[in-house]
Amino acid sequence: MATQRDAQKQRTRDRILAAARKLFADPGYEATTLRRIAQEAKVALGSVFTTFEGKEDILLAIAAEKYDELADHLAGELAAVEGPARDRLKRAFAAAYAFEHERLALLMKQLGASWTWSHDMEARSQERLARPFRFVAALCHEAHGAGEVRHGIDLDMLADVLLGLYLRNFRHAWFSRLPPDATAALAARQIDLLFDGAGAR
Repeated sequence: MATQRDAQKQRTRDRILAAARKLFADPGYEATTLRRIAQEAKVALGSVFTTFEGKEDILLAIAAEKYDELADHLAGELAAVEGPARDRLKRAFAAAYAFEHERLALLMKQLGASWTWSHDMEARSQERLARPFRFVAALCHEAHGAGEVRHGIDLDMLADVLLGLYLRNFRHAWFSRLPPDATAALAARQIDLLFDGAGAR
């Protein structure tokens, strides 16, 4: 049962995240300090430090919200889509790249920060990635059941590779300035390559 203190902590957390979302958009992640976030949230700087490990932790929390939004979006996008699993994966990736395009700059900050953040933050990130992984893994198992993938393929590893290339393509999108449809087209070729290699023989 939530106590009044728990409710206050949640309100403080919500205010910090709301302030960070605003400031990360303008003036931007690099220009935003924890002190600035505290001022925008109208909380003491100490409250920011007792709620989050640091700015990267706040970024991770904001990203976590997007993971859930994206998973819900993809579930709705594919609810009425039929056809081979590889085509449904292409549709899912295309929808995801379109969904993420508006926050690509912040997403790149998150991917960069992930190389140096704490083990605890990495564990929490992996927890959040578990839902997208299950989504991709379910489509891989569906492909196997439909005979699109040959017997003996490690389906969880296939899902892990697919999720890895999905994330890798954001670098292509950012540095090559690819619009979402071009990023989706790249992913479609990658998915075909993987499924052709894993296909039934």
